[in-house]
Amino acid sequence: MNKTGQIIMPTKSARTVSNVIFFFGIFLGLTLAITVIWAALEAQTYFYTGATYEAFNGLRCPLFLTRSETGTITATFDNPGGQEIQPYYKVETSGLLARRFENQFTLAARESKSVQWTVDANDIDLGSFIFVKLNILPDANHWTRQALCGIFVLNVPGLTGEQILISALLVSLLAIVIGFTLLNSLPDTNASRNLGRAMQALGVSTLAAMLFAFIGSTLAALIFSVAAILLVFIILRFAVA
Repeated sequence: MNKTGQIIMPTKSARTVSNVIFFFGIFLGLTLAITVIWAALEAQTYFYTGATYEAFNGLRCPLFLTRSETGTITATFDNPGGQEIQPYYKVETSGLLARRFENQFTLAARESKSVQWTVDANDIDLGSFIFVKLNILPDANHWTRQALCGIFVLNVPGLTGEQILISALLVSLLAIVIGFTLLNSLPDTNASRNLGRAMQALGVSTLAAMLFAFIGSTLAALIFSVAAILLVFIILRFAVA
């Protein structure tokens, strides 16, 4: 207790609380990133045929859905060339009764157009996933292109996948920032400085893993996730020692 009668939390207890908050944010963030990576990798395995195609970057899928929810898939086609094209595309979804459909439309020069379709619980396969494959036949500007996406389906009644994702992301970010800020406010020692730098690297790696996972850069997200997991073990070993 200090001269004003205020109770001062012991440094060790304060450090423990800060670590708990920080690592809660880290584990939640890594869980989000790894789940999205998992869904993307499962999609590649699910539709694997051995053939390789030019990547199509216009496919947008929800990262998470709930079992009672209908998700909207959007494919945006661009025609940067100077002549009209007629993209012909084929869509395949997962599920016991896998849906397949195809369509063709006209796209004027330097025009962009989006097409949409929906997925729901009927498209679930492998327990908790929905997979979508989009193939686009060759046109004047491209060879055959392909895009895949994997959606992780949660059994959380009353909420949407987007609500769960945003809530978990905000909690993760707040916990990481608050935990790290509290740690930096504690008395500084050589050991705490080294630990602080390692935890800062862990926080950055986790944020990068989430960012790349959410924008569909699976390889980069996987690299940062592995780096973050290694840093967790290094920090825990350092803390125990």
